[in-house]
Amino acid sequence: MASMTTHSMLDLAREYLAHRRKLGFKLSSQGRHIIAFARFADRVAPCQPLKTALALQWATESKSQYRGYLAARLGALRNFARYCATIDPRTEVPGQRLLGPSIQRRTPHIYSAGELDSILRRARALPTQHSPLHDRTYATIIGLIAATGLRPTEAVRLRLVDFDPLACLLRVLPAKTSPLRQLPLHPSVVRALQEYQRVRWQTFPFGERLFVGLHGWPIQLHQLELVFKRLVHSVPSNGARPTPRLMDLRHTFATKLIAKWIRQKAPVAHRLLLLSRYLGHRHFISTWWYVSSDPSALQSAAEQFRRYHDQSRDSDD
Repeated sequence: MASMTTHSMLDLAREYLAHRRKLGFKLSSQGRHIIAFARFADRVAPCQPLKTALALQWATESKSQYRGYLAARLGALRNFARYCATIDPRTEVPGQRLLGPSIQRRTPHIYSAGELDSILRRARALPTQHSPLHDRTYATIIGLIAATGLRPTEAVRLRLVDFDPLACLLRVLPAKTSPLRQLPLHPSVVRALQEYQRVRWQTFPFGERLFVGLHGWPIQLHQLELVFKRLVHSVPSNGARPTPRLMDLRHTFATKLIAKWIRQKAPVAHRLLLLSRYLGHRHFISTWWYVSSDPSALQSAAEQFRRYHDQSRDSDD
């Protein structure tokens, strides 16, 4: 194999990205970082191997002061560095977390039962002069997200055929990295969806989407978020953001469910695995955020989850 010194870093970056994309990896944002680093390296240290110091110099020269972004820039180079190391053994692979975690999550707002009741009452009181389903649509979709932990993007995409009242199931189409999944529904949720479906079909007997707005057109995520923002305007935030978000309903669902298991002294690890599948997490560690966001209430679950994850990772290695 040719020596790395006969290649520019940009040539290597393009070869690496072409190879990975043939394997099905998109590498959109990571690809941009790698190309940017390669151009920097060819300018600052031409014909030199990839070194940790050079990678750090490039990662931290960004105008952004957001630590998570700088860590993401550096992290994008790790697999590329491994590729370079097969060509030039002088290559150094930057260590993990040299600039901290690449994703720095902010503590979500956890809604109380009283806050949820207040939000749903306000939704049911929304004006209907522009759409006869305005109040019912938003009360039902917000209630569904709160009761199931659906992502808002998943909720607005639901179709009429995705709801099976006889089996008490809701089919959720793939989203983000989530596979197609079917969620069991509580009888109260089934009744609420049946009633909404009945009125929706009487009002707008056309279209395939379950939740519709003006003139029967499917509601869009930005519309849902805008209405929700008005509904929570007076709710004081207990999270890191100044105002609660629609997505915090998903966090509330998962956090309160885990807290309930802890109070029941039930085995937690296998239930967390089921919860991970229910929430549509392809990777088990993604569910960690829902137990780490409230360590005081969920410390026991967090410890069990960490042990379970460490065991799983060791077996995968």
